[in-house]
Amino acid sequence: MAHAYRTSTRVEAPADIVWQVLSDVERMPSWTSSMTSVTLVRPAARIAVGSRVEVLQPGLPQATWEVDGLVEGRGFSWSSTTPGVRTGAAHQVAPVSDAACEVTLVVAQSGMLAGLTNLVQGSRARELVDTELADLKSESEARARDRS
Repeated sequence: MAHAYRTSTRVEAPADIVWQVLSDVERMPSWTSSMTSVTLVRPAARIAVGSRVEVLQPGLPQATWEVDGLVEGRGFSWSSTTPGVRTGAAHQVAPVSDAACEVTLVVAQSGMLAGLTNLVQGSRARELVDTELADLKSESEARARDRS
């Protein structure tokens, strides 16, 4: 059984600014309290398909995520596997004008222990996704104001 959570918001910043913020994953802890540390296993300038990323979030165990999809400027997805649970997350940026975009974050869990994991950690995971989205909006809009 799969458990999924999806949330979106309009960001009053150009998609390229949002993408700059979002795709520089190692800097996430500098703009969102939903990430304690984010480290590329093999450091590179940016994430790419196949990149492995160690992520520590408040209230959750450390996890290694592998980027399994990336469309430059528009989004990326990554997944993490623990015994009995596969967690996937997507980060999508869709321009709605030259100065604004819609950002969608999705997290989904599947596997034999997904229901139990969702019961134990689901509300915390959803809270962290909501925090990340709000903080991404705030950081991106501040950078857009600074650019003008």
